[in-house]
Amino acid sequence: MSLWSLWWNAIRQLRPAFTRLQAFLWFVTAVAGLAVRTEHLGVTSIVPALNLDPRRYTSLVRHFGSSAIMIDQLTALWTSLVLRLLPQALRVNGRYVLVGDGIKIPKCGRKMPGVKLLHQPSASNTKPEFITGHSLQAVSLLV
Repeated sequence: MSLWSLWWNAIRQLRPAFTRLQAFLWFVTAVAGLAVRTEHLGVTSIVPALNLDPRRYTSLVRHFGSSAIMIDQLTALWTSLVLRLLPQALRVNGRYVLVGDGIKIPKCGRKMPGVKLLHQPSASNTKPEFITGHSLQAVSLLV
């Protein structure tokens, strides 16, 4: 079985988290594009990576704010899928080992998507206590 067949069999199990087929297909497109892109320019790098018509960029961007995505259900489905596909995940005292990290990136624009007022705890008094920017977080399962 090819890698893409295995990938499709896994990702299609997330379909119940989408109220519309079109939203699910844009999700699949975005995940595939992020998997194969060579540049790290966010959504902008997905279009050339998948050789999409550049006029589809706006539709792709709009997908990320779609009301057809049930985030709580997607999270639950994703978590159960990962645990089913990776039964060898590391456990200590019966609990899964998770690794988390994050970064806060200051931004100057006020009307940029995802820009929020962020608290920045620091021992240094040269940094402001609050910044506007993007907060990117990740949690990984140790396998």
